[in-house]
Amino acid sequence: MKEAAIKQALLIAGATGLVGKAVLKAALADPNTDHVYALLRRPLDIEEAKYTPWISDDLTPPELSANDIAPTVGVIALGTTIKKAGSKANLRRIDVDLVVNTATHMQTLGVKHLIIVSCLGANSKAMSHYLRCKGEMEQAVEALGVERVTFLHPGPLAGDREEHRQDEKWLQATMKWVKPLMVGRLKNYLPIEADTVAKAVMAQIQTAQAASVERLDSIAMTALAMTALADGQSD
Repeated sequence: MKEAAIKQALLIAGATGLVGKAVLKAALADPNTDHVYALLRRPLDIEEAKYTPWISDDLTPPELSANDIAPTVGVIALGTTIKKAGSKANLRRIDVDLVVNTATHMQTLGVKHLIIVSCLGANSKAMSHYLRCKGEMEQAVEALGVERVTFLHPGPLAGDREEHRQDEKWLQATMKWVKPLMVGRLKNYLPIEADTVAKAVMAQIQTAQAASVERLDSIAMTALAMTALADGQSD
């Protein structure tokens, strides 16, 4: 007999980005999600009974009222590129400081399970500034002592972006030649759809905790998403 699904309220930071938008859509459609809060700088054109936007320039959430359902799961899909940030210092302010501050706010609100979009190769000792920032962010979040943390380590992200990056166009053009060579762990370097990541997020929420800190690469996320799809079809 299948275990009963856990009901929860979800708080998303970064719901205007590629992955955050996909997670928001999946959460709103999920019958096991009682309420969805989105921490935003600008409002979205969404009208749902179980959706509440929290608009804040610095992504600081408001205090919960007596009638609010406290979020138990927090998803952070914040990040930038060196090109958009303009400097290494600005990238660090977003990819490290903003993410850690947001995680701290979520913990204060009562979030017990943080799911954070990081990246493949995140390492505080990496030569790459981008990968090093992701690694330092992970270390700082771990130090908060949240009950459960899941770091997502996707490879290149695919999906319907508002802006199209030149490197992604190049990657898509060459992938048909490279894909047959990507076997085993190399599959982690293949593009993964944002919708697949979102499905994995919703499945991970329902997955029994294996450790206080978990890391999921693209292979693991794809497997989670496929299992969730199969379970849904068998219900």
